[in-house]
Amino acid sequence: MSRRIATARPSVARLSVAAALIAAFSVTAAQSAVEPAPHDAGPVKGWTAVAGLSGPAVLELARTLPVASEADGDQPWCDRSATVRDALRTEFEEQMVTRHSDGTQLWGSDVMGTWTVVLSRPDDTQCVIASGIGYAAGENPATYLAKVGLG
Repeated sequence: MSRRIATARPSVARLSVAAALIAAFSVTAAQSAVEPAPHDAGPVKGWTAVAGLSGPAVLELARTLPVASEADGDQPWCDRSATVRDALRTEFEEQMVTRHSDGTQLWGSDVMGTWTVVLSRPDDTQCVIASGIGYAAGENPATYLAKVGLG
């Protein structure tokens, strides 16, 4: 009988260790279900809002465009500032990273890995003038602007 008790103790100890490991892995699995995985930014790529036009040319074009509910194929999307900000936040999870004296702003998302250059005009209008992929927080903003000729 004493032999059975002696062999039962290691089994109880093993079960305790196994239960602790299961509990630890369960918490990790639960956390991973609610926490976004880190985004691998990859190489930075960018495009202007108008194919065939340089960043400075699109910037100048955007200074005088009317407000439109969606982008036209040959011009950037310009809309009320709140509408553009809301779209960047909700559709791409982007936040403003920096703003420049020429009215341009860089927006970026660690979650999606996207970035957008916006022109903010004095008439409470913003125009999307360029965008790209490969965004990573902490990277020099000039890296993204240079991809579209604005750096």
